[in-house]
Amino acid sequence: MLLSKISTLIDCKKIYNIEKKNTSFNFISTNSKYIKKNSVLVINQKNNFKKKYIDESIRKGAIALITNYHFKDIKIPQFIVKDVNKSLKKLLWALKKIPPNNIIGVTGTNGKTSVVWNISNILFLSKKNVKSYGTLGFYGNQKKIENSILTTPEYEILYQKAFTHTKKNIGEFVFEVSSHSISKKRINHFPINIAAITNISKDHLDFHKTILNYRNTKFKLFTQHLKDKGIAVLNDNISGIVILKNKLIQKKIKIITYGTSKSNVHCFKKNNKFYIKIFNKIFVLKLFDYNKFELDNLSCAVGCCISIGIKNKEIINSIAKINKPRGRLQEIGKLKDGSKVIVDYAHTPDALKNILFATTINKIKPNLLFGCGGNRDKSKRKIMGLIANKFAAKVYVTDDNPRNENPFKIRQPILSKCPKAVEIPDRSTAIQKAINELNNGEILIIAGKGHEEKQIIKNKIVNFNDAKIAKFYLNRRNKL
Repeated sequence: MLLSKISTLIDCKKIYNIEKKNTSFNFISTNSKYIKKNSVLVINQKNNFKKKYIDESIRKGAIALITNYHFKDIKIPQFIVKDVNKSLKKLLWALKKIPPNNIIGVTGTNGKTSVVWNISNILFLSKKNVKSYGTLGFYGNQKKIENSILTTPEYEILYQKAFTHTKKNIGEFVFEVSSHSISKKRINHFPINIAAITNISKDHLDFHKTILNYRNTKFKLFTQHLKDKGIAVLNDNISGIVILKNKLIQKKIKIITYGTSKSNVHCFKKNNKFYIKIFNKIFVLKLFDYNKFELDNLSCAVGCCISIGIKNKEIINSIAKINKPRGRLQEIGKLKDGSKVIVDYAHTPDALKNILFATTINKIKPNLLFGCGGNRDKSKRKIMGLIANKFAAKVYVTDDNPRNENPFKIRQPILSKCPKAVEIPDRSTAIQKAINELNNGEILIIAGKGHEEKQIIKNKIVNFNDAKIAKFYLNRRNKL
């Protein structure tokens, strides 16, 4: 779209520096982090937007500003408006008018990434066009297009990922909904017609303060953001889910349940075989090595696919072809004695307990390497120490993403409840030691960072990927 067309689409009080009439743009953002070539940066100066971010945006390719404040020393075109949010939405609609067939939002403490991954795979394998956005990045038909900065980005980023300017190849849009994005109103007015929840457990209490506040925030996805006549996919095991169901029934929202044998959708294992019940019909699943938590995630995804209208046969056939997402119970490799290393994103007490249960074989507990993030919920550190001490054989406590917190003070609460643990601050050294000490078919879980490729220490971001480092030390030991 031409910059010169902006003034015909939004109410401009004044325009500065508009000289080249034929300059065009193709992307809009309110955050300098997302700016790329030929972008327009939208600024609400009531939020005290700092000039250094404008300079950063120009270096990255911003060619104009839409703002409610004139920046005298900025030379690129500036469109001065009264209502920034209204102007932004008008421009977004002008850029991309065509919505996806369905917008599916998935929330919950653990499992969001896996559910979005499963839904996307089932849809793609059922020959549907599908785009997804979440912790693993932005994908189109299961091909990664770009990394994500936040689990759930700003409204305008979601809109431009989901909507299109042409009716050709309209598909489905699936995304992860974080509690922060609900609290910070990033998904306000985003037309979600299918919403799902995985579970609720202790997390982000540094932000939400209480577990009740946290749960109620998650529930707002259904009570405030799900469209009328939408569909809710709910886990019957969540505390307080009956209260949410009653509210949704009053709003005439259709509900699909999963999580228990009495639910509408239920994946389960019996006599070493996997099955799925879909509204009282039972089908055999071609699966191997799935634990209870993964089966619940799969059930949630199936509930969402049913909501779209995917046939049972297509769902069953697709499930057999799904690979697990990167950094989620990802097997990295094995040693000659049969010992193996698994990387997982588990960074909450509930997730850590689930993965330790899932990898306990014949009452033999796995070894565990983990830490906790800095500048985040401090209350979970002792709990995770207790869980590690009880359910792991050997424990290595190391640094996760310390951020601007003293790493020693992060590790100490964990260690106070996990006397069996070995403390090794450097994560790479800890991974090396844990792998070198494996023997006789043991399992090592490297938890906390999963797919992440960076480590944040103070204001420094360094390249760091658990899987790559583990693979290096596994290969080294296998060559000995």
